[in-house]
Amino acid sequence: MEIVNFFKKQEGRWFSQKTTHYLQAGKSKAGKSDLEVAYIAANDPELQQLVQDTQPSSSNTVGGLRISHNSVVGPQNQIKTLLIAAVGDSEGQLLQRSDNSVVQISRYRWENGALIVTTEADGLIAEERWWFITDNIRMRTSVVHSGEQQTLASFCSEIRLGDVKADAKA
Repeated sequence: MEIVNFFKKQEGRWFSQKTTHYLQAGKSKAGKSDLEVAYIAANDPELQQLVQDTQPSSSNTVGGLRISHNSVVGPQNQIKTLLIAAVGDSEGQLLQRSDNSVVQISRYRWENGALIVTTEADGLIAEERWWFITDNIRMRTSVVHSGEQQTLASFCSEIRLGDVKADAKA
């Protein structure tokens, strides 16, 4: 199961640095986050509820992630939890809900060892790419398009700080 293995590789505590470029305005914004990522099995009740809320007839849930993050972007501090469910193994849909917000539905596929996530909403198309440089260094990029014009681009580098499960036992 390709997505399950990729998700399991995400587990741990991460430090993340992100730069976002607002292309039309010619401005950039930098931020940092502390992340805790946990793999969730397909039979987890919270994951099953997320899938049932969006796709009541789906039985192809293969696993998911729970990502807790404490982020600082500019003067703002945000603490959020994101729940992600994968429906389909080598390609399919990602269902995402942040705290108790509306579920976002994205498509995913693989390209040269990277997970490509495409989301369409309100006339915008976002394409995000996740990949590992090593087991402890992860990269993410994203580009947002409005029609033919790119409006936003971001780059994120993340360093694994440790294992969440090992920290819980200590």
